[in-house]
Amino acid sequence: MKLSRLRWLLLCPLMLTMLASAQEAKPEEPAASDISVPAGPALAEGEVIVLLQAKVPLEIIQKFVAARGVNFLSTKETSKRILAAGGNVALVGTINLNQKDDQVAAQVTDGGKKKK
Repeated sequence: MKLSRLRWLLLCPLMLTMLASAQEAKPEEPAASDISVPAGPALAEGEVIVLLQAKVPLEIIQKFVAARGVNFLSTKETSKRILAAGGNVALVGTINLNQKDDQVAAQVTDGGKKKK
């Protein structure tokens, strides 16, 4: 009889500990750094704005822009539209750094000035 009480006294705290740790363990969402960007074409301005309107985290959008680039010329007007859609200055900077050279060259006039 004493042996079964001893087992019970040892087993109860162990079960309570396991139950408490199981309740504390919550499934975590993957961090933005864990998400891999699939290969694809450069993003258009409209695609970036749609991602912002869909409330995709800014870190993920920046990761897509850094990996794929953008196929539009970043101007004050495009920056204002991206900020108005929910973007931030870091996203605008990432877009400025990742413009595809062939697209930018096609949108710049011979005088070196940007087209409006």
